Amino acid sequence: MTNDAPSLLIFSGVQGYPRRYRTFHLFEQARLVGLNCELSHVTDPDLRKKVKRSDVVILHRTPFDSQIAWIEKVIHRKNGLFIIDFDDILFEPDAVRYIHRPDFGDPVRRSLYHEDVQRYHKTLDVCDAAITSSDFLANAIRMLGKPAYVHRNAFSLEMRSLADRAYSMRVFDPTKIIIGYASGTPTHDQDFTIVAPALQVCLSRHPDVELWLLGYLDPGGDWGNLNNQIKKFSYMPWRNLPELQVKFDINLAPLVISNPVGQSKSEIKYMEAALLRVPTVASPSASYSTAIRQGENGYLANDLLDWVQYLETLIESPSNRITMGGKACQDVLQHYHPKVRASQLMDTLNLIAGNKFSFDSQQHKTKSSTKIQPSSNWISAEQERHPTQLQSGIYTLQHRSVGTLLKLIWIFIRKLVSPIFPYHYPLERTESDALPW
Repeated sequence: MTNDAPSLLIFSGVQGYPRRYRTFHLFEQARLVGLNCELSHVTDPDLRKKVKRSDVVILHRTPFDSQIAWIEKVIHRKNGLFIIDFDDILFEPDAVRYIHRPDFGDPVRRSLYHEDVQRYHKTLDVCDAAITSSDFLANAIRMLGKPAYVHRNAFSLEMRSLADRAYSMRVFDPTKIIIGYASGTPTHDQDFTIVAPALQVCLSRHPDVELWLLGYLDPGGDWGNLNNQIKKFSYMPWRNLPELQVKFDINLAPLVISNPVGQSKSEIKYMEAALLRVPTVASPSASYSTAIRQGENGYLANDLLDWVQYLETLIESPSNRITMGGKACQDVLQHYHPKVRASQLMDTLNLIAGNKFSFDSQQHKTKSSTKIQPSSNWISAEQERHPTQLQSGIYTLQHRSVGTLLKLIWIFIRKLVSPIFPYHYPLERTESDALPW
């Protein structure tokens, strides 16, 4: 290990947008300041080789198993740093009662979730520190006695490029106004119930308004004649989303904020819409309250009356939508740019490292500006598709247990037949529940 140029390894234990935001984007940030950094996945057959040449390991959403046990020993044996990254409250067993997703109607799926929570907690125990996407998560981890630091999400340079291209091709339609909601996971039905009554009011008052629902979402309830004003779009690859989201006039970001799952969420929905100059109306969670300045770059709605008022304010004022969307875009370019986050990443790593070694952005400034092209850090769609389910299954058998593998196989089969035999998991409101933190 050297004191002037520590090497960094970033890897995840999951797929999907959490991995993209917390490892791919983090890798880009590290590269932008010229860090000696590698990117991987827990199932990577070359992971152990990469660990042996690394001084600092940041692992995202990685449950404890024999592989993680080995990595922790290797890193600590050479006095390195072992850091866990969380962007959800996956380490807290009590949080499961606040998670409402259809497949939790399957007892095997719920059993695997509880198993994973225990493994996540074990990984947290053996790590030196944690970094999180929100203050709420950091505080929850600190209450467990572990140092935690907030490193907020950022957009990537590829996202910026796609957003700019989509906006340049946008054609405004003066005959209708589109309110949009994008759901990346099947866990947001409960959140949507918060804004649904306000949307019904607005749609009934404004026949020229359409509601576009993207991804995994069951709007529930009886929308009656308003169904004619609702369009549903299936889940699509994230690179295709800007072309659709750029058509939004208003973006929605409702959350049940009286429970830990809602409070742990970051402000991604605001950031993604702002890149397209679309204003957001959001619930006043800690993260959205940090990002949104009321009435300037967005709105924070506390109750039904607020939702109706702010939605109608934007519906009835095209100039307000354009002004607010523009200010939101300026805000995210100033505060959520990967170069801004890269500098903050340096500061955070130095805080965690203490006197062990130093991450010095000045030392690598020339290197990062002359030799590393931003597009060279972009992760291709082909890379994102790995590991395959077969590779993940083999890894589970090697490093976890046969029982865990059998659960995964069952969950896979159960998901395939869910259109014929739907899950039965009642949607419950938990707004009155007190936060345990």
